[in-house]
Amino acid sequence: MLTRRGRIEAVTLNKEFGKFIAASLISSTGAGMQFIGMSLLLFSMTQSVASIGWLLVVHSIAGIVLSPVMGVLIDRWNFRNLCAASDGLRAIAMCVIPLFAIQGDIPAGIIYATEFILAAFDRIHWPSSMGLIRMVVPQEQLLRANARLGIANQLGMLIGSAAGGILVAAFSAVIVIYINIFTFALSALLTYMIVALYPIKRSEESAATGRMREDWAEGYRYMKSRPKVISTAIIQIFGYMTLYVCNTLLPVFTERELKVGSTGFGYIEAAWAIGAITGSYLLATLLQRYKLVSFGRISMVLIAGALVLFLTSSGLIQALIGYLLLGCFVVTNRIHNETLIQLEIEQAFIGRVNSMMVMLISYMSLFVYLGVGYLGDAISIRWIYLLVAILVLAAPIADIAFSRRSKLIPAQYDERIRRRA
Repeated sequence: MLTRRGRIEAVTLNKEFGKFIAASLISSTGAGMQFIGMSLLLFSMTQSVASIGWLLVVHSIAGIVLSPVMGVLIDRWNFRNLCAASDGLRAIAMCVIPLFAIQGDIPAGIIYATEFILAAFDRIHWPSSMGLIRMVVPQEQLLRANARLGIANQLGMLIGSAAGGILVAAFSAVIVIYINIFTFALSALLTYMIVALYPIKRSEESAATGRMREDWAEGYRYMKSRPKVISTAIIQIFGYMTLYVCNTLLPVFTERELKVGSTGFGYIEAAWAIGAITGSYLLATLLQRYKLVSFGRISMVLIAGALVLFLTSSGLIQALIGYLLLGCFVVTNRIHNETLIQLEIEQAFIGRVNSMMVMLISYMSLFVYLGVGYLGDAISIRWIYLLVAILVLAAPIADIAFSRRSKLIPAQYDERIRRRA
């Protein structure tokens, strides 16, 4: 039974984490609206599907180019302030588009430049939020907290995408941009109001030297010294590869192979969201009850099986079941792996390690956006899904190989971490 002090701490925890959940829901809603608004606005101007592909490429390039610098800065600065600032600056960056719209002409270059800036701040927000949650939630509750955040993010993306499509059809893409500005600004305000319950101490030495290259190299060496982080990162990257391939090929697959049209496409997308939300809700309970320490490996096998079920579908019902399972397994895999990485990384390296993850995932997304589209014109979409399923099955093998290596941190890091503590 909780003491009076324990009840007060629980209420405080729920209050601060509630702000985090609300901010994440609003921010992800804005992100869902952002893609719909920006892509449809660009398409209405260019009448070119390729222009949307290049918009995704620009988004990926931001992560590749800027992640090393951002990782160092994230480890030096306050996580809460960075999350709030990244949302606030995204709102400011989007104000450029309505300003041009008022004048009657929005150059395509402005949309691409704005997307690059938005992607840059998104690359700050994700690693920073991985650190911020450790300032709000105790370690033993991280998995459950990440699962709830997963539900909030999926709901936000679903609401944002649906609302964005409806608003574009009823009014215009610029209206979506206006609302998007408001959602990012509100998320920034809520994030800034979060009170840290478990402050993370910084290294004054690192901030004072200004040696960004040396700090990044140290983070790289630290990550190399953590085989468990590397193996988990590999599984995480293959999970994101599945997500990006599915997002890229689904419109073509539903039209060319299933022949279910835009209505069927909407149903299949909704099935993914339902699976993701359901999986996020059940994840913490299942892992605590059955102690599935190898869930990362198991989930990759399940993802491969769901891919096979989906790619062999000849009608809408089997496709819905396959995509629902894909949403469930891909999202629970991501939440589980993010939690493992959060628990494994020392506080002083949260930004750099997570930014390296962002950089690798950006490379992966760039490969998918550029390569899979052209490959889809040469061979059947079903063969591409099968190839991805085979690659996904290779991830647990790599995980097992890395897990057998030494998990000790070199002595040079022990001393550095003690100074940061």
